[in-house]
Amino acid sequence: MAGASKMLDPIAAAEADIAGSKDLIAAVARDLGQHQRWLAHYHVAEKRHARRMMLHELLYRLELGRLRLMRMLERFGLRALRLARAIVVFLSETAVALLVSLRRVITACVGWLRPRAYALALILKRWLVASWAWTAATSRALARAAATYASIASAWIVATSRMLARAALRYTSIALAWTVATSRSLSRTAVRYVSIGLTWLALRSAQLANAVEKRLAATLSWTLRESRRLAYASRNRAAATAAWTSMQSRAVVHSLRRQLPAGWAWTRGKAQALARTSAATASAGSVRISATSRRAALRLQHRVFAGAAWTGTQAQAVARASSASASALWGALAARRLPRQSERAAPQPEANHRALVVRRCTALICIEPKRSGLPALRPS
Repeated sequence: MAGASKMLDPIAAAEADIAGSKDLIAAVARDLGQHQRWLAHYHVAEKRHARRMMLHELLYRLELGRLRLMRMLERFGLRALRLARAIVVFLSETAVALLVSLRRVITACVGWLRPRAYALALILKRWLVASWAWTAATSRALARAAATYASIASAWIVATSRMLARAALRYTSIALAWTVATSRSLSRTAVRYVSIGLTWLALRSAQLANAVEKRLAATLSWTLRESRRLAYASRNRAAATAAWTSMQSRAVVHSLRRQLPAGWAWTRGKAQALARTSAATASAGSVRISATSRRAALRLQHRVFAGAAWTGTQAQAVARASSASASALWGALAARRLPRQSERAAPQPEANHRALVVRRCTALICIEPKRSGLPALRPS
């Protein structure tokens, strides 16, 4: 009944067939996938094997090339060794032959040169003897000629030196005379220029003193005038400040008295304090301004006095230096002239000094010749 029921139910049979076909398809698919995986693994293994075989083949070929290269190098080395041995043998034989031939040539050259060198030595000996004799004769002749020429030259030099000495003596006397005349004229010119310079120096010093005195007077007057004006201005400024302050304080007091009758006492006290402060400030400012003006006037006065003193010192130093140089020059000239004047004329007993008066000058320069030293200048 069960088999009959199965045979009679086509739907169940179809479902069973379909289920069997699905299982078969799944099994076939699994088998195909496994087969594909086997094929892929086989291809990979074959590729690796081929690569390995190629690498082994390459290594084998490289080994064969290395062996061939070693054989070729060995053969080349043997051939080079044979060639070198042949070259060495050839060179040694050639060198021995060359040495033998060179020995023969040298022996022949020595045999050929020996008699000729002996003959050349004999000839040179004869020539040396002849040249020595000729040199001795020539040197004797030259010595005689040199002695003759030397005697002639010495005589000429003596005569020429005498002539030069006479000419030099004559020119020296002329030069001395010219020098004496020139020195006299120069001394006279120097005396004249010194007198002119002293006159100009005296005039310039007087003008400089007058100019300095005028400048100092003008500076002092300007300083006093400026200090007075500054004092007046400061005093006026202080008075104006005090007046303005008092006016302002009064105005403030009146306004406060009108506006605030109740605070009159307090305002009055403040106004008095402000007035006192302003007065004290104005008095301090006036005192400070006056003190500053006094200090400035004193500094200016000190500087003016210092400049005047320095100017006077410099003028005195210049005058002393010029008078000293003039006295030294005049003393030297007087010392040179005194012996000549004493020889020409006897000194007068009543003349105890000589005076040099320069035109357009107020200074009188006296010279005292009776002193033992050089004459000095003294202003009178």
